[in-house]
Amino acid sequence: MRDVKNCEEIPYTGNESREATEMKRKLCGLGRALGYEVDVEEPPESELGDLGIRHDVLWCSQVPEWYTTLLGTAAARPDLDPEYRRLLESKRGRRWLYVAFEVEARDQTTKGMKGDISNLSKLPMGFVVVRRGSEKEDDVRKYEPIRNRFEKALSEFRKLHGPNNVVILSFSDIEQLLKIVNAGAKHLQA
Repeated sequence: MRDVKNCEEIPYTGNESREATEMKRKLCGLGRALGYEVDVEEPPESELGDLGIRHDVLWCSQVPEWYTTLLGTAAARPDLDPEYRRLLESKRGRRWLYVAFEVEARDQTTKGMKGDISNLSKLPMGFVVVRRGSEKEDDVRKYEPIRNRFEKALSEFRKLHGPNNVVILSFSDIEQLLKIVNAGAKHLQA
């Protein structure tokens, strides 16, 4: 769904848990509250086109006028290589990707975890949001190792591939930020 206006319309598909769908709705609402355009289950707009990686939730902002003007000025040169001109034109989109989220409400393999991290690693900001469980001892034992494994997978990925802007969060971290935003914390605006 591109530029979601009503976050409650994000469908439960049956391919994921209801908790994951609900977290996508929360991330959508949070992004909209912070002033972003929100896409759900879409690849970011890029020169990759249909080859782009689909992300659970994307927050996008409008491209600033100065950027569009600068690219237009650079593309106006008559001596540009045609391939470079196409590259400049492909970067004149109407939106910038600000942040992407992958929502994981179930356990997954280490390979799958590193795949999520890799898919987010080239983006300005990427978050893997992991269901942590409740404060009940049984739930914490069941879900906390998933978060710990994601954190370890991220550390290993960074050692192999260098720094990136990926962060591992829990559902409760997002819910806490949502409470702050809903309470009217204007200093959180972009």
